[in-house]
Parts: sequence; C-alpha cells; structure tokens
Amino acid sequence: MMGDCSPAPGPREGPAPASIFERLRWTPSWVKWDPKANHDLTWTMNVLFGVTASFSVANLYYAHPILNILADDFGISNHRSSLVPTMLQAGYAGGLLFIVPLGDIVRRRPFVLSLIFAASMLSFPTFLGLSFLVGALTVTPQLMFPLAIQYAPERHRATMISIVMSGLVFGILVARLLSGIVTEYTSWRNIYWVSFGMQMVIWILLFLLMSDYPVLRPGTSYPAILLKIVKMPFIHPVLTQIALVAFLTQGMFTSFWTTLTFQLADVFHLNPLTIGLFALIGISPVFLNPVISWFLISRIHPSGSILIAHIVTLAAICIGTFVGTFSLAGLVIWALLGDLGMNTIVVANRMAIANVDPTAQNAVNAVYMVFMFCGQLFGTAAGNALYAKGGWTNSGALNIAQMVAGMLIIIARGPHEKGWIGWGDGWNLKDKKVEEKTRTQGGVSDIEANDPAGASELAAGDAEQVDMETKDLEKKSPRASNNI
Repeated sequence: MMGDCSPAPGPREGPAPASIFERLRWTPSWVKWDPKANHDLTWTMNVLFGVTASFSVANLYYAHPILNILADDFGISNHRSSLVPTMLQAGYAGGLLFIVPLGDIVRRRPFVLSLIFAASMLSFPTFLGLSFLVGALTVTPQLMFPLAIQYAPERHRATMISIVMSGLVFGILVARLLSGIVTEYTSWRNIYWVSFGMQMVIWILLFLLMSDYPVLRPGTSYPAILLKIVKMPFIHPVLTQIALVAFLTQGMFTSFWTTLTFQLADVFHLNPLTIGLFALIGISPVFLNPVISWFLISRIHPSGSILIAHIVTLAAICIGTFVGTFSLAGLVIWALLGDLGMNTIVVANRMAIANVDPTAQNAVNAVYMVFMFCGQLFGTAAGNALYAKGGWTNSGALNIAQMVAGMLIIIARGPHEKGWIGWGDGWNLKDKKVEEKTRTQGGVSDIEANDPAGASELAAGDAEQVDMETKDLEKKSPRASNNI
C-alpha cells in the first residue's frame, strides 16, 4: 500500500497578535460603545467630568503663589520665574488651537486618557523647559464640555454644563490654595507629587467609567478640521456673537483680578496671606452656578440669561469701581457678584453654541476658547496699563465699557435672528430654540465610527460645507439617522 504523499499539515494559524497600539487602546467591556443603549450623561459621570476639569486645569496654577520660592530655589530673578506661568498659558493657547480639535476626529476616550497621563508625567520634573508642553496637554477640561453638551439630557443640560464649569473654577482656586499650603510646610516640589497622584486617580476612574464615545467626524483629516476652525467665525453668526461676548467678559474678569492685588496692597495695605484668602470669595460660583442654571438658564433662551447676567455683573462692577476706592465692601461685592455673573454668562454662552455644528463640537469649542483666551490677555494687559496710569477708577471704567459692549452685541442680534444682525422672529425669550438648529436625542454624534455611510457623508460635508442639520442627515444617510 502506497504511503500518502500529501504534505503534512502545518501548524494552525492563530489570530494575529495585537499591536502595541491596540493593546494600549484596550477597553473594558462595560464601557464599550453600544449604539442601541441609552447614552444620556449620568450625574455620576457629570461629577467625574467636573473633577477631571478641576485637577487638570490646576496644573496651570500650582506655580502662581510660589513664584518667589522658585526664584530663590533656582537662583533666578522674579521676572524670570514669572516666565513659568507665561509658558504654561502659551502652551494652553496652543493646545486649544491645535489639540482640542482632534477631539472631533479621534476616539475621545483614549485621547483624554493619553492627555491626562502625559500631563501627569511632565508636571513635576522640570519647569520652564517643559512648561509649554504641560500647558498644551492641560486641555482635558475643554474636551469635557463638548461631551457634557452632547450627551446631557435636554432638561438637565444647563445644570450639567454648569457642574463642569464649577469644577473648572474650583480647580483654579484649589490649585493656588493647595500649592501655598504644601509649600509653607514642606518643599515646593511636593505639590507636583500631589498633582501626579491626583492625575493618576482621575486616570483610573476615567479608565473604568468613561464610555468609548464614537468619533464625531470619521474620515475627516486634521488639516480639514483646522481649516474648519478658521472658517467657522465667518459662517456661523451665533458663534461669532457669543465668542465676542466671551472675549469681553474674560477681559473684564482678568482685568479685575489682576489689578485687585495692587488695590488691596497699595490702598488697603493687606498682607499677601490676606490677599490670597480674598480669592476665596470667588468660590461662590462653584456652589451657586448649578442652582442658577436650573432656575434660569434652562428655562429661557440663552440670550435672556446672558443679558440678565450682564446687568447683574455691570451693577457689581459699578459698585466695586466707585465704592472700592475707599471701602473693602465694594471689592467684596464685585468679587462675589461679578464672578457669579461671569460664570453664568459662560454657561449660557455654551448653551447658545451647543448646536452650531453637532459633528464638530470640539472645533466650535476651540473657536470659542481662542476668543476667550485672547480676551484674558487683553484684559490683563489693558487693565494693568490703565491702573498704572490712573489707578482703580481707570481700570474699572474699562471693565464697565467691556460689559456695556457685551450687552450691545447681544441686543444687536436678537435671540431668533438667523443672520448677522437684526431682530428676526421677535424677542420671545421663553422659546429656547437657538437659530434654526434643534437637538434630537443623542445628536448626530452618535454615528458609529465604523459606519461607512455616516463617514462618507461627513467627509463630503467637510469638503462642500454642506448644512449639517438633522433633517439633511436623515435624507443623506438612513443608517446614520437611526442613531439620531
């Protein structure tokens, strides 16, 4: 009997080994994306987003109260040590413009986790050399806002956005306080080890709890999303209007807090510790903003909330400007009501631009934040210059002018006007609809990353600047509309 001449079977081929990148992107089963599930943002995740915003933005402010200590320890001048926060802010501005838009074209879960991990690794070993990079990577809070806007239930959206905003404000305050306390009783280096520990705790919580949200604009290139940022202010009237309001509001805010230190020291002769504790007055928005959002912002059109907040803030500024020249009470009123009004404006602003482009929310946020950041730079520079020439009243006059200009911008374009200026469709502030955009359950953003129909439509929309309204998407992509 002849032997079998067929070749012996080789070893079975198993599945290809996972790449290092795929292993790093490993996601627990309970947070994997299920397009059929309800993805409304829960209060637990909302609070986690707020905490993430707190201890991420804190990286920008740990150095502020210890600049003199850094100068002594490194043997440099106070002027040179002040370059640390300058580089942090410059890096943050770069991150807003070039890193935040990536949130529209990549998976946001691994993107957020990577940013937090990288920022924690870079936050403690060096200062000036890596401060720019630390600032650029500390843009995680600006990825939390679009997620809150996108997935918060309609009835809770304003409150949930305000919770993230409160977390941001709390992070700025706690960073300065914690840094001062730790440096007072131990080495200044320990605050950066504390920061590292907090970042790792947040990273673990997000890894275990944050859903693997789908890509907003699958198939869109990075240059295309950057080009979209440039075009947005010229094609979306409401975005430009709100961005200008943000510029003026932040200009007022930074002008006040920058010149306040000089006023408290030169006129009222307060010591540095008391001046530092004065900032605690600004903690009021952390607790009051969610309440205001529930009772005001969620019930009327954002334009109405912005106008009301402007009026309250303007009154506080007038009291602070003229009474603050001879009484601390004027400064306390400004710090309390001014901060509360400013944060109310910020939350209402975000409600107003929530539906500008549901598939490019991070690009919209980048435009808004760049205007806001430029306003902070303007307010700091102009406020200091006016205070140096004419004192507290001069810098206060600038802040009054900025708030009046903000009110005029809101009044010049009515709440339901679809163009650049006018009062089309009246001034009914009870109608919360912004422009012609309406939000449907889940939003356009629930298109899955592996949906070729949705991807091709969105890519085509990028090239042709098509209208991204829900009704158009339903006509173009039946499969995508199932997820809306």
